[in-house]
Amino acid sequence: MSKKEDELKHINKEEQAMSAVINQARPCTISESIIESCKEVKSMREGRTPKRSLSELFANIEKWSKEEEK
Repeated sequence: MSKKEDELKHINKEEQAMSAVINQARPCTISESIIESCKEVKSMREGRTPKRSLSELFANIEKWSKEEEK
């Protein structure tokens, strides 16, 4: 086996490991997340759910990060 083939196998193993870690950390795919976000925005525009401000989003992010630290 050449050195280049060894490097490619090593890179491929690293990519597979990273992919596995990402899939475990992410509860849904990026596409599913975007679709859900679009549905939420549409619902807000139609008045079915209350609109949220950017400051509310940041407050929720802080709250969620504190909950994860526990």
